Amino acid sequence: MNRKIKVLYISYLQFKKNFIQYPYRKFNFIELFLIWVSQKVTRSQFLVLSGILVGLSAGSAGVILKVFVHYIQSAISADAPLEERLLIYGIFPMIGITLTAFIVKYFFKGDEEKEISFILKDISKKQSKVKLSKMYSQILQSGITVGFGGSVGLETPIAVTGSAIGSNYAQRYRLGFKERTLLLAAGATAGISAAFNAPIAGIMFAFEIILTGLVFTDFIPLVIASICGSLLSAIILNEDILFNFQARETFNHFNVFYFLSLGVLTGLYARYFLVVGQRVQKFFDRYKKHVLLKAVIGGAVLSILCVLFPPLFGEGYMNIRTIYQGEVDLLVEDSLFRYIGNSDIIIIVFLSLTILLKAFATSITLSSGGNGGNFAPSLMSGGLLGFVFGFSLEIMGFTDVPTTNLMLVGMAGVMSGAMYAPLTAIFLIAESSSGYDLFIPLMIVSVTSYIINRSFSPINPSFKELAEKGDIFTTRQDQNILSHISLNDCINPSSILIRTTDTMEEVLHIFRNSDQNSMAVVDTNNQFWGVLNREQLRPFLLNKESADGTSVNQLAIAPPFIISPNDSVMEVTKMFDEADVWQLPLLDEERMFKGFISRSKILTNYRALLKDYSE
Repeated sequence: MNRKIKVLYISYLQFKKNFIQYPYRKFNFIELFLIWVSQKVTRSQFLVLSGILVGLSAGSAGVILKVFVHYIQSAISADAPLEERLLIYGIFPMIGITLTAFIVKYFFKGDEEKEISFILKDISKKQSKVKLSKMYSQILQSGITVGFGGSVGLETPIAVTGSAIGSNYAQRYRLGFKERTLLLAAGATAGISAAFNAPIAGIMFAFEIILTGLVFTDFIPLVIASICGSLLSAIILNEDILFNFQARETFNHFNVFYFLSLGVLTGLYARYFLVVGQRVQKFFDRYKKHVLLKAVIGGAVLSILCVLFPPLFGEGYMNIRTIYQGEVDLLVEDSLFRYIGNSDIIIIVFLSLTILLKAFATSITLSSGGNGGNFAPSLMSGGLLGFVFGFSLEIMGFTDVPTTNLMLVGMAGVMSGAMYAPLTAIFLIAESSSGYDLFIPLMIVSVTSYIINRSFSPINPSFKELAEKGDIFTTRQDQNILSHISLNDCINPSSILIRTTDTMEEVLHIFRNSDQNSMAVVDTNNQFWGVLNREQLRPFLLNKESADGTSVNQLAIAPPFIISPNDSVMEVTKMFDEADVWQLPLLDEERMFKGFISRSKILTNYRALLKDYSE
């Protein structure tokens, strides 16, 4: 045993000595050791080790962010009299959003890419290469936004941070696209697992959102990263920080109608949540060039909302915990509604308005310059909606209403519909509440909500624009592969030019000595004029007709489609299908001919990538 260790140590020293001459980049001791290990073990073994390291790093980032925000909010609002807290609610959200916008503009060069959709775009368009700055920018920005009362969640920034950690780790060790994508997803998985102490939900999140349209057989690194993130969360975070609900009611099969009704309610609310987000985003897009003004306006509106409805301040998990512990009266007592009264009707009205305004508060926070995500808002809104539904039934005289269960599954319902992630929602609530006996109602509500939102839009509206452009992968595998093909790789290298000034004898000579069936015609200014096909020239080539008196100008025809450099390969493929030809001209903005795009080259590249993806 000692001899083997000694041999390995000598091998490492020799490797290190040779590696010093590797000039292009510096590596520290740990990186050198990992590179040496990668050469001594199999690919699968190195991916397992990488899953552990990425999982621990991403999980640590998630834990740090959750603790950071928890202590900020505890310091500025805990145990303060109502008047002081209302002052805090009226000032701090605006400060948080404005400060975040300032940091983005002056420290991160205006990089506002903060949503999961941009990670999906990095996978599709940048070979899963995420910016290095995303490893820390999201923690700083979202920590300030949420810590100061922004009405969003930390889970999306945690997932983006984890994705950046996984991607940059893979880039550092020169791993390929598949491994890079897998570790990117592993980082996101670990982050979500750490945020909720829910390892299965983290894995489901990766498969439902991050890896959409991609097929992987080696998913062990995902599982390992998720376990690492969850373990860190369980060891470090306490119950005040964790999203954790243990008490619940026994599931009664006779209550299925309640859950079906709640599924419809959560589905419609999720649609409302998404539509409000789009409308608010459209409004703030007017101020794109005035970043700080946009932040001040959004922050001021959010501060007013938080003063009127304090549950809108921050993530909102503590409000759900308050209701869960049977102290819903405290939410009304800690608001201006205390001066109206504290009856059951007041509670329902107060919570209903909070639910409706949560969609605006979240959208304003994100659209005006804050950083965060929709995880927490959808869970909070769903929990409140489930409670209001159950509480209303109780007031109306219904007996044996499972209000606690309705609150739990309501969280899953809104999250499922708003994020198009039913499996993530089901397992998240099941794990967070140890409510595996609630799988049936969780599935009923989540799937109902998901189906309702799918009926409005097959693709999550947050991703729809990018999906239509072909910038992200979807469940359509053929489109995913086509989006990875570059137009420049599909240009026919044998493309030939004919000028309008050429004589017919010259043109016929070119065709007789070429195997090309189409040639581009350009004028004296080198601008595209049209196309000449062998079929048009066949009578002249066979000497059935005389070329005397015939000019190139007369014979050149307009192609059925003209391709521009901005067209995607997916769009070009549709052109070929419609025109039923094998070549189409590619022109730049000044109508200069760049070459013929070959249908056969597209098919060849497609088959090569399909083989790559299938291995």
